[in-house]
Amino acid sequence: MFTTAEIFGSVTTTQTKHSQKSKMLNFYQLFRLCPMKSNSKLTMKKNKNILNLLIFLFIIMLISSCGDTPPTDYVPQYYVEAFLIVDQPIDMIKLLRTQPLQDSFRLSKALVKDATVKIRFNNQEITLAFRDTGNLDNWAYFYPDTSLKVLPNTQYELEITTPDNVKITGTTITPERFEWVIPPPDSLFYPKDTTKFSDRKPAKIKWSPVKNMLYYLVVTKCLDSLEYGKYLVPPNNEKNRRVFNPFDNERRRTRDYYDLSLWDAIPNVEYEIYWLLFKWFGKHKIIVFAPDYNFLRWVLQQFRANQINPLLSSVNGAIGVFGSASKIEKEIFLFKNQP
Repeated sequence: MFTTAEIFGSVTTTQTKHSQKSKMLNFYQLFRLCPMKSNSKLTMKKNKNILNLLIFLFIIMLISSCGDTPPTDYVPQYYVEAFLIVDQPIDMIKLLRTQPLQDSFRLSKALVKDATVKIRFNNQEITLAFRDTGNLDNWAYFYPDTSLKVLPNTQYELEITTPDNVKITGTTITPERFEWVIPPPDSLFYPKDTTKFSDRKPAKIKWSPVKNMLYYLVVTKCLDSLEYGKYLVPPNNEKNRRVFNPFDNERRRTRDYYDLSLWDAIPNVEYEIYWLLFKWFGKHKIIVFAPDYNFLRWVLQQFRANQINPLLSSVNGAIGVFGSASKIEKEIFLFKNQP
């Protein structure tokens, strides 16, 4: 059976069209058999009524031949986003429930606030609390004792029990610490002539290697996209602006255009800070992550398709990730190439 064209928004098969054509011929033959006398007003009226009836039946037949109504049954799934950063408190552990496609997405509705979230490590077990105050993006599970920091080279186990008794588990082994060998400079000057980069060569950064690390993630994050002059000496009222990027026209329709950070993944410990890593001028932070395998796989899929692939999940009982990383960072200032 081969697909042909669409009728009233639904796909109709060749076999269906032959059936419709046969029915049309039957209607026509029936119409021809009806007694018609041009000199009889009553007969003409009767024939007109029959014709209207046939047209009505034909329309009903077409409508009934349309494809089945798309299913509206929805089976929700749980989604976990949990990252542990070495030497940082345990925070931003998120549990969400997927939302139906026919409804508008609301983060506050998707967040699951009343689950039991536990983390085990080194024969210890801690229970996390849920924070639902302040910026909605920061609503998450966390451990209230901020003096407890994530340890390097340690296995952590995550266990979540949802309100409907679904068990979600995951395991990660945190990477070791590392440090700067050549740190970023305190400030960078964007080239005055963007067609001639020789006047401002990219700065090189370098860090110590981490054992068994496949890729490092280099991140530039703008810390203030509004203010610029307040950080100068002496300060002034000049505002910040975006760095020209030839790809911005394509990005305007995507979330990436509005993100404050840019990521890159490299398999070595040296890196040149190229200019397309910046979206704004002004105050920035350069971060290098040494991710575990769970963290790395989950982040790299964003480079490919900017969507979630359940096959790359590292948790059981849900989709999502439970990963870890160690990191180094430094604040810098990017000076404008023009006022």
